[in-house]
Amino acid sequence: MLPVSHAKRDAWRARVREQWLWFRRNISYQAFEQALHNAFESGMAWVFRKCRRLTPGGALLVIAVAVLWLPISFGTATALHATLIARANSLPAWMQLLHPFATFIAKSKLLVLPVYPAAWPQAKEHPIVQRFFQFCRYCMSIDVVQKTRYRYQQAERGADLVADSVRRVAVRIGLADWLTGMQVPLTDMLTWIRKPWPDVMMRLLETFSGAPLVNSISERYFARYGSVYSAPPSEQVRGLFERWSIKFSADYYEAKDREGRNGPRLH
Repeated sequence: MLPVSHAKRDAWRARVREQWLWFRRNISYQAFEQALHNAFESGMAWVFRKCRRLTPGGALLVIAVAVLWLPISFGTATALHATLIARANSLPAWMQLLHPFATFIAKSKLLVLPVYPAAWPQAKEHPIVQRFFQFCRYCMSIDVVQKTRYRYQQAERGADLVADSVRRVAVRIGLADWLTGMQVPLTDMLTWIRKPWPDVMMRLLETFSGAPLVNSISERYFARYGSVYSAPPSEQVRGLFERWSIKFSADYYEAKDREGRNGPRLH
């Protein structure tokens, strides 16, 4: 509809297509996850650098404030939400915009989580913490605690002996072989019951994939996420914990600081 030439119109279309591809690439889930990861790592590095310079008293005070902030943030956010909802008719309409602010206060407890591993190496050198450790060691050396520990170990060994005896009796009377023999048909039956459902879902997806919208979504989903959920949930959780647990250690950020001071390594 614009009075422009075909060449300029094609140039505009190419420009819009290029910008749209850049926009989709930068708002993708991978880009969002990487940006969130970089922001988290930068914040953790800043917290560790600041807490490393604290005195034992200052580190203990920081941890105490972080612990107190958990109930304070929860109570403040809950009270603010309740007040805004209960007095929605009497309060000005613009005050309902405070709901996101209350949500930010409630979620701010997550922002103080890096304080604990960052300030603990300095806080544990404080005399109060050292005296607490001495008190714990004293409690462990009391005769009653030692006897309780010994009796618990005896009970644990006795339970192991009883379990071993029951296992040997089951083997002698043939019960173990019977349970082993029953395990195979039970497993096969459960597998037979569970197996058709993925095939049924795939058939339904193939049936409705002819629709214009469903077809593009299903193809994009299988192309990008088809292999993500191939691993068992336990391995996914273990891998997630292994990737993120190192981010809460001081050694990781000290190594990054040393690498930053020495410059990038040449391979």
